[in-house]
Amino acid sequence: MFLEILVILFACGFTAGITYLIPTGNYYHYWAPFLLLIGGYILGVLFWWCILSVYCQIYKKDKEYKKPSRTANFWLCDAIAYICNHGGARVKVKQSEPFPSGRFMLICNHISKFDPMILAAKYGYKYDLAFISKPTNFKIPIGGHLMAGSCYLSIDRYDKLKSLEVMNKAIDLINNNYCSIGVFPEGTRGDDPHHMGEFHEGVFMIAKKTNCPIVVTTINGDEMIHKNFPKRSTKVDLKILRVIYPNEYQEKTLKEISDYCYKIMDESIK
Repeated sequence: MFLEILVILFACGFTAGITYLIPTGNYYHYWAPFLLLIGGYILGVLFWWCILSVYCQIYKKDKEYKKPSRTANFWLCDAIAYICNHGGARVKVKQSEPFPSGRFMLICNHISKFDPMILAAKYGYKYDLAFISKPTNFKIPIGGHLMAGSCYLSIDRYDKLKSLEVMNKAIDLINNNYCSIGVFPEGTRGDDPHHMGEFHEGVFMIAKKTNCPIVVTTINGDEMIHKNFPKRSTKVDLKILRVIYPNEYQEKTLKEISDYCYKIMDESIK
């Protein structure tokens, strides 16, 4: 994580600067440099997050960007990785087959607000992955601006017309080779990590109209992060189950594609 490196460098520079100005022989306690490191780290966190909060203002939350910014996506994914790491998330990835070489649609079950964060931290920048997300997430300080700049799409699942507009935007992003799209077909978080809600089959129109592969994933364990923090870390299992290529679903209806993906994921989480 680049942000972590910057914070550590700030802490080291702060400690070195203070010890240069006040020679260690003048310290009353031998552990003073360690306290300076801790203080420098805290100041470094505040400093770099302030810098990031100023930088992110370049991207307007309410503006629709036609092409994602790689810089915005980098800082978004790096900041998310920093938060997940310090939140105690210890992600174990099990991948049955490699990601496709081109653009794709990634689908995942939805059990926690950390689901898109874990996926973005792992694959967001590497694969230019933008998620379809609920409108309230765009109100998050710093994150909302960077999400907009990364072409994350805000969807109101209760408005069918606007939902269709979002689907068409996602299709354009893939067709123009701008980014891949991440979707949670359940539409909302479930209460039981071992049982998925019903899929909204309409989201599979993105794959159907772009002829892109569908990367089928499941996640488990991250619903415990907020409960375990700060006492202990949380083991999160992220599985890349299948990559379904267009030739496998071209003749299927949206309902059939949805049911097929549901079955693969349901067997995994149970």
